[in-house]
Amino acid sequence: MRVEVAVVGAGIIGTLAAYELRKRGLSVLLLDAGKEGAATLASAGMLAPYPEGLSGEVLEAALFGLEYYPGLLEELAAKGWKVEAGFSGTQVVALSEVEKEAWEAQESLSYPVRGGRGARTFPGGYVHPRALREALLKALEVMETPFLQAEVEEVKEGGVRGRRLEEPFTAQARFVLLAVGAWGSRFGLGVRPLKGEALVLEGPAPPAPLFAGEGYLLPREGGVYVGATQREGWAQGVDLFGLRWLSDYAHERFPLLAGARFREALWGYRPVGELFVGEVERGVLAAVGHGRNGILLAPWTAKRILELLGV
Repeated sequence: MRVEVAVVGAGIIGTLAAYELRKRGLSVLLLDAGKEGAATLASAGMLAPYPEGLSGEVLEAALFGLEYYPGLLEELAAKGWKVEAGFSGTQVVALSEVEKEAWEAQESLSYPVRGGRGARTFPGGYVHPRALREALLKALEVMETPFLQAEVEEVKEGGVRGRRLEEPFTAQARFVLLAVGAWGSRFGLGVRPLKGEALVLEGPAPPAPLFAGEGYLLPREGGVYVGATQREGWAQGVDLFGLRWLSDYAHERFPLLAGARFREALWGYRPVGELFVGEVERGVLAAVGHGRNGILLAPWTAKRILELLGV
């Protein structure tokens, strides 16, 4: 198989880059190993540049993403793939007088929070990451983009090599894009895994994403997403420590969630490290180090890839 660009990794960053490349007429092969713990499948999909404390060029990149998403979702909806999202802002709730002063939190709370002393709403919103990925994969299928489950073991100028269905696999490509998240260290990239755990509960959600203390809430499929822990290393799954922290946070901080029914537990590895989108060697590009803001920064990342490839 020979294509112009082989994209390794089918999270939001890889699928969105592939989608934008295909829209411009480039032939693309999308590859993914299907590993447990992929960040996209557990992500909140938060679009919150200011509450996340971003600044400088990263803030500019985040604001580009915030502006980009409504148009993309309209584009996908017109093709029949609607994605859950909201763009009415993100609210930060102050839990102390110090926080109230620091955030200039003078607004009323949009959702009951124990200990809340005021709030402030910033530009932002959210998008459902799994639903967005599914919509992008459907769009790529319609655009006749091959998507293969394969474990890529070697990347070099001219293509990739690995295994598919336990058989050796090779693909030739003019360019290779590594969008492999926390697994970037396998290819010599400076990232490490930071596991996040979250819950989805049956209960009333805030009207928009809400930060309070060390966690946050946002709407998710008619329920509420509660996040998130931060755990160093490659430990798999949601453990009792994570469940206890999340359940205590939801129960103790939000009166409307007392006794809420459990729907789902989620976990994934955030790729932590210096944000890098660029060429690592001739013909090989990488997009790594997005941390907990991969969904927010994916549009800028795709734009940067297009610039690097001159399309």
